[in-house]
Amino acid sequence: MTVELSVHAVREELQRARGSRAAGIGEPATLLLGTIFHHTFADLVGADPERSGLSVIADGQGDDVRRLEQLESHAWTRLLAPRLLRHSAVLQDASRQVCTCWHATRALCRWLDSVVSELLAHHPEAQGSWEHLRDVLRAEVPLECEIVQPGWLEPVRLVGIADSVLHLPRRASYCAIELKLGRAEPVVDLGQAVLYHIILRRSGPVAARSALSLVRFSPEVEDHVVKGDALVEAEARLLELIGRLAGVVADLAPAPTGSGSRTGEAQAAEASLLDLGKRLKRAYREQGVGIELRGKPLAGPRFVRFEVHLTPGMRIDGLRKRTREVQLRLELCREPLVVEDAGRLYVDLARSDPQTVLFSTIEPQLPELDALCGSASVPIGVDAAGHLHCADLGSSGRSHVLLAGTTGSGKSEWLRTALAGLMARNTPDTLRIVTLDPKLAAFSDLERSKFLWKPEAWWIPGNELAPSELFHDLVEEMDRRYLLIRESGSDHLSEHVRKTGRPLARIVCICDEYFALVAQQKAEQTAIELAVGLLGAKGRAAGVHLVLATQQPSRKIITGAIQANLPCRVALYLQSQIESTMILGQGGAERLTGSGDLLYKDFGSPMRLQAPYLPPEQRSRWLGA
Repeated sequence: MTVELSVHAVREELQRARGSRAAGIGEPATLLLGTIFHHTFADLVGADPERSGLSVIADGQGDDVRRLEQLESHAWTRLLAPRLLRHSAVLQDASRQVCTCWHATRALCRWLDSVVSELLAHHPEAQGSWEHLRDVLRAEVPLECEIVQPGWLEPVRLVGIADSVLHLPRRASYCAIELKLGRAEPVVDLGQAVLYHIILRRSGPVAARSALSLVRFSPEVEDHVVKGDALVEAEARLLELIGRLAGVVADLAPAPTGSGSRTGEAQAAEASLLDLGKRLKRAYREQGVGIELRGKPLAGPRFVRFEVHLTPGMRIDGLRKRTREVQLRLELCREPLVVEDAGRLYVDLARSDPQTVLFSTIEPQLPELDALCGSASVPIGVDAAGHLHCADLGSSGRSHVLLAGTTGSGKSEWLRTALAGLMARNTPDTLRIVTLDPKLAAFSDLERSKFLWKPEAWWIPGNELAPSELFHDLVEEMDRRYLLIRESGSDHLSEHVRKTGRPLARIVCICDEYFALVAQQKAEQTAIELAVGLLGAKGRAAGVHLVLATQQPSRKIITGAIQANLPCRVALYLQSQIESTMILGQGGAERLTGSGDLLYKDFGSPMRLQAPYLPPEQRSRWLGA
C-alpha cells in the first residue's frame, strides 16, 4: 500500500529539527500579510482578466517604466488594498509590516515584469495574448510523485502545492519558486524547495542535475539559485526523513526484550485506526460523497484525525452536510468535525477512549524565560501530534484573548492552565496578574500570590473596590506606561525594558465570567465596557492584556469593541452553531467533545487543540503563593 505524505508535514519536521518556534506563536500580522502576499501573486498570474497582472503587462502602453507603473497601480488598487482593509482589525498595530508588504509587492511586480519579458522573448506566440503566458507561469501548482527507495517497506506518494513552477529559458531548467515574505528560515525554506525539486525530477519534466530557485522578498527580491550538483546531498537527507516520517523504513535492529507485547498493541491500534478510516470512507460514499484518505491517521487526546481529499466533482459543503449521517453510521458519540488547516482538509472523529493531557507533560515545551522581559506566551493547547501551541500576548492580533464555552466545557481549567504557563516562565518582576472571579471558584490559590499586581487585584464579589474601578486603574496604568515608553524612544514594552535595562512587569487581567461583570447597573456596565474597549485597543504596546471568558457569547456580551480588539479566540464546547459563529465567525464549536477540547483562532481557519489539565493537587505548586 502506498503511504501518502505532504510537503507541509516534512517542512514542520524540519522546523522542529532546527528548533524553530512552534506554530501558533509567530506574529499573526506577519503571517496574515504573507497569506495576502501569496493571494496577490496568485491573482497577478491568474485567469481573471480583471485581476490578472499578466494582462496588464501584455496590454501595457508606453515604455517599460510606464508599464511597470501600471502594474504596480493595478496590484495596489485592485488586489492588495482591498485585502488590507478587510483585515484592518488585526493589522491596526502593524503599520511597519504593512509597509514591508507593499514594498515586497512592488518588488514582486518588478520581478514578474522581468520574468514575463524573458518569457515573451522566447515565446513569440504569446505576444499580445497574455492567456498563453498562463501555460508557463502559474500559481499554486499541485505536485506529486511516487518514491521507492531500497530498504523501504512501501512506496511513498509525496504531495504538495508549490507557489509557482516555471521554466526560465536563460537557466535551461525548470525551477520551483517558493515566495517568501520578510524574515525567513533559509535552511527550512531551502529544504521545502528541494522537496518540490524531488517531485519535479521524479515526475518527469526536470532533469536530474537541474537547478532550483528560491525567491524571497524581504522586501527586495532575493533570487537564490542552487545548481543541480549541490542538491544531491540535500535530497539524500530529505529522502531519509521522508521514509522515517512515512513509517516505511525497515527497522533492522533487534527488538528489545519485552517489547513484543507493546509492538503487538501498537500494530493492533494502527490496524484499528486504518479500519476506522475505511469505514469513514465507505460511510461518506454511501451518502454520495467521494473522498480519498491521505497519509496515516493521527490519534489526538480526544479525537482521531483523518486527512481527506475530495474526489473530482465533490464539494466541501457536501462533506459537512453529511456529518450527522456519518455519525449514526459509525456509531459515534459526536458528529464528525470537518477542519481546514494549512490548506489541507481533515475529518475528526471523537475517540471512544478520550485521554487527559496533564500540564506537567507540556511544561517542558513552554518557551524559555527571558530574564529581562519574561515570557508573554500563553499555552493554548496541544494538537493531534502532541505539539503545544501558544499565543504570544506581545504580538499584534494575539494581545488579548476571548474565551467562550458552556458550563462544564473546561473554561476555568483552561484559565488556570494559562496562568500556570505564564507563571512558570516569569518572575514577579516580569509578570503581574489581575483576576476577577465572580463565581468564587476559579482563582482561590492566587489570593496571596506574589504575582498579584496589587492586593485589590484578586477580585471577588463583596470586595470594596468595584470591578469598574479596577479596570479604570488598569487604564490609568496603561496611560502612565505610554509616557514612559515615549520618553525612552520605544515602540512597546519589551523594547522599553531592553533600552532602559529596568524591569516593567507585563500585566495580564483574567476574568472568569465576563457576563457576570457587565450584568450590573447601567452605569457600572458602561464603565466596564468603556475600559475594556480602551485596553483592547491600546493595551498591547503598554504590556497590559485582557483574557475574558464567558459562557454566553451573545451580541449583548461580545460588543463591537470586543469584536474589533480581541481577535484571538478560544472556543470550547458551545451549545449551538449560532454561539460558535459569534466567537469564531463559523460553526464547529458545537461539535466539540467538552473537557478542554477547543478551537483556537487568531487569523485564518480555526485550529483544533486539546487544553492541558492542571489537577487540584498540582495547583498550589504552580499557582500558590
